[in-house]
Amino acid sequence: MHSSIPASTRDHVDSLAREACLHHDVPAGIALYAARATLRALESRRLEAVRAPRRRSDYFWAVVRRRLVAVGGSSIASARLVLSAVVEDLTMAGRDSRAVWREIERGWGDRVPPEVLEEYRVRLCA
Repeated sequence: MHSSIPASTRDHVDSLAREACLHHDVPAGIALYAARATLRALESRRLEAVRAPRRRSDYFWAVVRRRLVAVGGSSIASARLVLSAVVEDLTMAGRDSRAVWREIERGWGDRVPPEVLEEYRVRLCA
């Protein structure tokens, strides 16, 4: 079967997977899963918007976050990825940093390692 995905696009998705493993401590299996899911979305043409590099990257990282949560990833890397998405979503929704912190503390305080929670408290409340 001939792929309709250009080699440069495949290379970009491969580089996202390498970056996830090398720089963000994402387990290789999850990075591979996210890369394959991203390529399947492109191949099926379900998500035309994923064809833009920024949107392709956003899609890849969303799959990584969802997969980490689904498999119960409790590592520091997993917690940081999830909380970074929470911060981004709430900030884009117009919440100030203190409101974001309260939401993280309330919703994630007992689900992430204490050292990650402290990093975000310092970052958001300093």
